[in-house]
Amino acid sequence: MKKLIKGLIMCLSMFTIIPMPYVEWDDDGAKNMMKFYPLIGGIVGAVWVGIFYILNFFNISLILKSVLLMVVPFIVTGMLHLDGFMDVCDAILSRRERKEKLRILKDSATGAFAVIALIILFFVQFGSMYSFLEKRNNPYILILIPIVSRCIAGYFLISKITIKESLLGSYFKKGTGIKDKTILLTALVLTYFISCMFLKSIGIIIVPTICLIITFCVNKCIKELGGISGDVAGFSLVMGEIAGLLVAGIF
Repeated sequence: MKKLIKGLIMCLSMFTIIPMPYVEWDDDGAKNMMKFYPLIGGIVGAVWVGIFYILNFFNISLILKSVLLMVVPFIVTGMLHLDGFMDVCDAILSRRERKEKLRILKDSATGAFAVIALIILFFVQFGSMYSFLEKRNNPYILILIPIVSRCIAGYFLISKITIKESLLGSYFKKGTGIKDKTILLTALVLTYFISCMFLKSIGIIIVPTICLIITFCVNKCIKELGGISGDVAGFSLVMGEIAGLLVAGIF
């Protein structure tokens, strides 16, 4: 039990900005982190919905409300996944050989492709959020999206081949096994079932869409980079979430 609690605290400390008590990081805690990844999604989603209801108390424009809500998941996660998104965009959009792409992926400098991709992401994120709010869709969709994205991204992170140069990807994968995969897939199936029950048609569409986009992104990165890493998982997660929000804004 202590190892699980340590894993939870480590997971919250790593993937959110929520203050946590200090624990010494070790392999026993790290191998349990992925078990709590869907829970992290639920916490991010709960904060997202909470901010939604708080903003409803204020007489602000729909544009301002859209801007404030669109950045919530990025802020709650400390921009961690957004950093991975930018790194992968820089690498893949360079259209160089694999060796050079991997060098770019590890480079801490921000390239033009990352900036351009980030601007496009923000435009799509804002437009999707604005449309979502305008249509007055069920706000609990904002809980669904982060849970689903983390279930499938976490599953691929511990299931697919890891880029040799990725120390962080190997660290999260070390010590994981069938139990972790089962937890992630079970959480995904339960979330889909609940979404179909309470969100009706949009719930039926949004979960497979997120899964398909993340699957495509992961396979694309494996083809281009030779495997998956923490950055690739972050990139895929961001792409899956923007796809989910886009669906919520369209239907």
